[in-house]
Amino acid sequence: MTAARVKGAMGPTSFAEMARLSGEFADWHNLLYKATWLTGELNLDAVRHAWRRLCLRHDVMRRSFVSADEAFTSEGMVSEVEFHTADSDAEGIELMGRILGTPFSLDSPGFSRIAVVQRSEHRHLLGIAVDHIISDQISWARIRGDFAEFYNRALVGDTDDVAQENTYQDFAAQQRSRFAGAWGEERRAFWHSYAEEFGMYPPRFQVGAEHRGEPKLRVVTRDLPADAKARVHTFSLEARATPFAVTSASVLAGMREVTGDPLVGISTNQHGRMLPGTSQTVGLFVQTVPLHLGLEVRSPLETVREVFLRTHDVFECSLPLRVAGRYWNEDLMVPDQEPGMYVALNEDLPSSADLPPLTGTEAEYADLDIKGGKRWPETVVVEWNLYETGPRLSAYYNENYFPGAAVEQLLEAAERFALPDGNGTMGRRPASRHPGAAAASFGASR
Repeated sequence: MTAARVKGAMGPTSFAEMARLSGEFADWHNLLYKATWLTGELNLDAVRHAWRRLCLRHDVMRRSFVSADEAFTSEGMVSEVEFHTADSDAEGIELMGRILGTPFSLDSPGFSRIAVVQRSEHRHLLGIAVDHIISDQISWARIRGDFAEFYNRALVGDTDDVAQENTYQDFAAQQRSRFAGAWGEERRAFWHSYAEEFGMYPPRFQVGAEHRGEPKLRVVTRDLPADAKARVHTFSLEARATPFAVTSASVLAGMREVTGDPLVGISTNQHGRMLPGTSQTVGLFVQTVPLHLGLEVRSPLETVREVFLRTHDVFECSLPLRVAGRYWNEDLMVPDQEPGMYVALNEDLPSSADLPPLTGTEAEYADLDIKGGKRWPETVVVEWNLYETGPRLSAYYNENYFPGAAVEQLLEAAERFALPDGNGTMGRRPASRHPGAAAASFGASR
């Protein structure tokens, strides 16, 4: 790998960067991207100033890699605002999809890009893409917020340089240092014990799955009651736990019911910043971790409580397990095995992660069809979407691998667990089935 031929500083990679650089996610784009139509007065100079200041504030926007062990952080920007024109909205969307959808190369500097496509004097398509190697969802929110702030400041003439904040390079060095001491030893002991109790990561979904041809995506969705969010939150208060513990426990309990296996496990992502001074740091902090139910069958409240306590432990000790295992000479992961069940909880509509409207413009979300997203042919992705309007429970899976009846039974059981009716019995509703679009993916790092 080659670093940019500009002034900068060498430094260590984080373990999450190492996982990506070693090829663990090299087969897919792994992009966070958004595009928004902006109608009104868009100041292109302010866009350029905002992007420049964003890159200067967050050094992860200026990182490239010499090897899996060593990063290079440039002193200056490594990507500029691209400007294009289009004669129609459709042409603008197609062009933006090609600009943002081009995979980032691990051999080149820069893992972010920004583009503006002008349709007319008062209509522009703004798009930003970043690779997960430098960003997770919390980082993405900070990037969006800072970009809007710097744009607004540029409009009033504030275009001076900004101080670098909470550097990712410092975090990577701190992580390596702590990993070599008591902090790392505590995590080694935890994951060694966890693997001894539950087996290596990732856990499987034991429903007699078998490959029957090329992967074919199916999406099954259950519309939830309008008060689903309030009911899940009430359940979590009764259990002295979190809504995530309730929804995760519901899937684990559903797996136990469907498979008859008392020992079941899921995979989920944790976006925490565990080291001092990293709460506002932009970079890759997401880790995928296992979450299991113990052998003993408990009441729903006890099950949620057990999952909550285990969630606290695995989140506190989260590390890229393949990389950490190599350092510890521990077998923590099954080679080339994908997670059997991945669970996510979303309480805000996807539009909440859109690019913010810029001063003087009205924003309209633009849907891009970017090919090459991650597909997990041996994973069922279950999403609890507890929106204030239109809450739903969905599963994305390969119908040429997993038996559909088992997936639908799992969703029904999970809903009954998390949303008991007012009489204390478990409510049932028929599942609504949606075949899904070809552009949908089985999941992504969140």
